[in-house]
Amino acid sequence: MNHTEKEKFESLWNDFLTLTKGKLMRTINKHSLSTPLANLILSETAGVWGVEYEVYGRWLKNLRENNSSKAKLISNILFNDMRFTEVKPRKEIPSYCKFIIPVIGAFAGYAITHHFEYSKLTQTISFITPAVLLYPIVQNFRKNQIEKNKEKLISQYLEQLEKFKNSILSILS
Repeated sequence: MNHTEKEKFESLWNDFLTLTKGKLMRTINKHSLSTPLANLILSETAGVWGVEYEVYGRWLKNLRENNSSKAKLISNILFNDMRFTEVKPRKEIPSYCKFIIPVIGAFAGYAITHHFEYSKLTQTISFITPAVLLYPIVQNFRKNQIEKNKEKLISQYLEQLEKFKNSILSILS
């Protein structure tokens, strides 16, 4: 195929990746994203290559008309071979830690002030202050960790699609 077919495909592929990423992001914000669910989303998204009313489907239809053998190989990749392999999500601190860490901090503050026999007011302040300060810190840390893990999971899935893109580009060469 000529050089413009490869360029057209690469442009469509980038749009396809964006579409897939968007659907994965919407899903991961509502549910935990497993590999079977990600494959379901990929299968649904890959369907655009088969709809002749979509720009993706028109490109594949034109390729089929110009070179049916290459179109058949590419269709096989897009509709049969393209699947995600298992991706393990990273570990996150458990939800209960946002309560346990402030409580431990509170008791540590109390224990220190109690050991040095500070006044009851100082002991109370040393008990309450770590709890009040540590809860939002741990909560924000956990929230950031969850968001980073979601982004990492999605990018690991999308990186897997690179080999399919390269296979299609080699067919178009």
